[in-house]
Amino acid sequence: MTSEQRREARYQRRKAYRAANKDERCFRLGPIEEVFSYRDMFKYGTKCCNGVRWKQSVQNYEMHLFSGTAKRRRLILEKKWKPQKCTHFTLCERGKVRPIDAPHVTDRQVEKVYCNKVLVPLYSPSMIKHNGASQKGKGLHWHFRELKEQLRWHFRHYGRAGAVLLMDLKQFFPSAPRKAIFQRHEQLITSPDLRWVGDAIVEGVPSSAPGRGMPLGVEPSQQEMVALPSPVDNWLKCQQGIHCCGHYMDDYYVILPDIDQLKKLAHEMVRRFAAIGIPVNQRKCKIIPLTKPFKFCKAKFRLRETGKVIVNGCRDGVKRARRKLRLFKEQVAAGKRDIKTVKQFMDCQLAYYKGYNDHGRELRLLQLCYALFGDIMSKTGGTKCIKSQETGPASA
Repeated sequence: MTSEQRREARYQRRKAYRAANKDERCFRLGPIEEVFSYRDMFKYGTKCCNGVRWKQSVQNYEMHLFSGTAKRRRLILEKKWKPQKCTHFTLCERGKVRPIDAPHVTDRQVEKVYCNKVLVPLYSPSMIKHNGASQKGKGLHWHFRELKEQLRWHFRHYGRAGAVLLMDLKQFFPSAPRKAIFQRHEQLITSPDLRWVGDAIVEGVPSSAPGRGMPLGVEPSQQEMVALPSPVDNWLKCQQGIHCCGHYMDDYYVILPDIDQLKKLAHEMVRRFAAIGIPVNQRKCKIIPLTKPFKFCKAKFRLRETGKVIVNGCRDGVKRARRKLRLFKEQVAAGKRDIKTVKQFMDCQLAYYKGYNDHGRELRLLQLCYALFGDIMSKTGGTKCIKSQETGPASA
C-alpha cells in the first residue's frame, strides 16, 4: 500500500467516525414528540417570563400557559406552527444604534426549547473552546481570562516577540447568509421534522436583505451566528495548529511570533470568510506588536516585560460616570433624584472596574462621589469611601 492510499484510508476512517458521532447525537435527541414534550415546553415557557413579568402581554401569556402550551405543541406536531411578527425597535448603546427585533413571548417558548434541546447539543461539538459568546458557563470575562492565559503561554515560549491580529466581521448579524444556515441544518439535523422547525424559525424572522440577515433579540439567531464561523475556527486550530487564537462573536484575535506569517494568515482568513458569505471589516483589521497595548472587546491588554498581563476596562466609561455624578448632584439638590439611586449607580460602576486592573480609577471615582455627596457608600456597610478631608467640592 502506498503512502497516498494509507492517507486516503485514514481520511475515510476519520470521516466514518465523524458521521457515526453525528448520527449518535441526532439519535439521542429523539423524535419531535420527545424534543417538544409538554413538560419541557412548559418548563422553558415559564423561563421566558423571568424578568419581564411586569408586561401585560407576558401576564396574559402566563395566565393561559397550561392551555397555550398544549395548543402550540399540537401545531408543531402537525407542522402548522408559524412564528408571529417581531416587534421592531432600536437601542442606542454608547453611541452605537442597534436595531432589535423581539419575538412574541409565545414564539420565545418554542425557540427556547429548540435552542436548548436541538441547536446547543448539535452545534457545540463543532465549536472551538475559545468561542465564548452565548454559551453556558462562558462569557466575556471568561474569555478575558482565557486571553490572558494565552498571552502568558506565548510569553513563556516566545517572549514579547510577534504581534496580535485583530479582525472584525462587518455587519455580522445583518449580513449573515441564510443559505449557509440552511446548509448547516441539512448537514447536522438528520430529522426532517426538527429541520422543518429550524427552517421555519429562520424564515419567519425579518431580514435586512433577501436571503441575508439574522435579527438581534431572537435566541436562535445567537446560536446560529455563534456557530456559523466554525469552519474558519477549526481551520485555525486544527489545520494551522495555532494555539493563541479565538473570537467573541464577531471579534477575532490571533497571536503569532512571526509578523509576516500573521499577514499571510490574515489574507487567507478574509478569503475563507468571503467563501462562507461573511464580509470582513478590513478597516478594523489591525496587526499590533505585543510590545504595545491592544484593545479587544472594549478592554485594553498589555503584556509587560516580566510576562504579567494588565487588563484595563473601558476608559470612556469613567468619563461618562463622572459626568453622570455631576448631573446627579444637580438632580438631588432639586429633589428630582433620591440619594439611594446614586448609591446603586456607584455600586454598578465599582463592580465593573473591580473585574479589571483599575484600582486607581475606582479610587478616583470614589473621591468624586465623596466630594459631591459625602460618605454615602459606607452607610449600609457597602464599599468604603475615601474619607479625605483634602478632597473638597472645589476639586469636583
